[in-house]
Amino acid sequence: MEDPVLKRIVRLISHQSGISIREQDYASLLEKLWQRANHLGLKSLVAYHNYLLQELARIDNRLAQVACVLDQHTSPSEWQTLYSLLTINESYFFRDSNQFRLLTEHLLPEIISCKLDQAKGKLTPKPRLRIWSAGCSTGEELYSLAIALDELHFDWDQWDALLIGTDISQIAVNSARQGLYGAWSFRQTPTPIQQQYFQVQPQGYQICDRLRQRVVFQWGNLLDGLCSPLSPLADLDLILCRNVFIYLDSTAIGQILQTFYGALGSQGYLITGHNELYRQDTSHFQVTIFPESLVYKKQIGPRPSLPKPAPADLPQCASPHRPSPASLRQPTTVSEQVVSPLSGDNTLQQALQEAKTSLRQKSYARAIQQTEELLSQYPQCDVAGKIAAQAYANTGRYDQAQRVCHQVLSRHPLRIDMIYLLAQIAEDQNDLATAKKHLQKIIYLDSSFVNAYLGLASIYERENQIDKAQKMRNQGLTLLAKLPPDAVLDDHSPITISQWQEHLGRK
Repeated sequence: MEDPVLKRIVRLISHQSGISIREQDYASLLEKLWQRANHLGLKSLVAYHNYLLQELARIDNRLAQVACVLDQHTSPSEWQTLYSLLTINESYFFRDSNQFRLLTEHLLPEIISCKLDQAKGKLTPKPRLRIWSAGCSTGEELYSLAIALDELHFDWDQWDALLIGTDISQIAVNSARQGLYGAWSFRQTPTPIQQQYFQVQPQGYQICDRLRQRVVFQWGNLLDGLCSPLSPLADLDLILCRNVFIYLDSTAIGQILQTFYGALGSQGYLITGHNELYRQDTSHFQVTIFPESLVYKKQIGPRPSLPKPAPADLPQCASPHRPSPASLRQPTTVSEQVVSPLSGDNTLQQALQEAKTSLRQKSYARAIQQTEELLSQYPQCDVAGKIAAQAYANTGRYDQAQRVCHQVLSRHPLRIDMIYLLAQIAEDQNDLATAKKHLQKIIYLDSSFVNAYLGLASIYERENQIDKAQKMRNQGLTLLAKLPPDAVLDDHSPITISQWQEHLGRK
């Protein structure tokens, strides 16, 4: 009786927060849900599910009147409590020393210099600096940035500076505001830094008031987006969102990336955790690879509305979010000509081209309508099936996408692009075991398919199987070495083969 209700709650949590809960974690989730239900005096999960819905409805009118998404009261109290139970609020100062070295030696000095130049000759007396720690947990990351600025002799009083951290857990936000930490939070902190910026207290180490007054922490749900250009999260110079996306589904990540793009200033930077944007469309960012990390910069000039089209003479791999390297090589098991015996029909070819155009333009509903009409007339047309499957997947209609994939595979069981799409759908649904099974099958069928190795590396890393992840990356590097260095692996990203090699080689 409770299982369907549990799944409804899982879907509700995902819709509200983007948090993706795997089926193997359902038992732990069930325990937490009953904990909350009992605390509220509710006798069933049905009652708790209804309570969550009522909390959302209760604030609908108030939300419309809230001036900024960062108001902590925009989240119902029970949702705040639930988020705190679902999220892992464990961090430490100067996490990822390589990324902080990049910040202190390159990015922050560049940002400061640029902002000083912009302020020259303007009526505003102070240059302006805006930094957002998105998913700030208990505050170590934002305080680390404040310390890094201070170590650069940043003249706080001569700047209009805002360092803001947001998190979906109100408990984490409250802890960040307090600024009190245990010894484990300093495991990557040089002793002189700890001694200079923290005071010993009976309960731990307290950040100095001078820096605590320079930062702001607020509750915030990244899926809520931004309220307006007047929000403090606008015209930002730097966004750090690290170790957040690993807990979210692909649709939520894509939506948040749009928010980040809109929030960045014309020269703003975005830094994420390593590999967290794998398979995401980052074509609207200028991607730069430093020795320490990938960095995403807001594109200068008009924003590109479309990802780069695949070459017309090669099939584009069906993928919910990230095409395979079809622009580099065609799957060896079956060709587009073989699976489309109707290729001589000019009317069909024109209709297929229109459907492909709709897909590239992200007009997924139109692409689905076009391919459904085609498949009603040509049920054996695998090209139409391929377009339909990708459009279904891109809109989260995974059941329909899987159905089409299996229809194509029933006729051509060695279609690597269809198997690859099934793998990515499984990963999007947090069915990592099935995703690995599909990727391993691809490698068996075609041991030179680079994305299968990179996909397995990403999954193994999520599972904390570091040795296996490294092995997959090494095999991917070996294959990348055989490809043209200036070619791109992904039509959604301008990152070249040589840049991928440089990035993966540092892992």
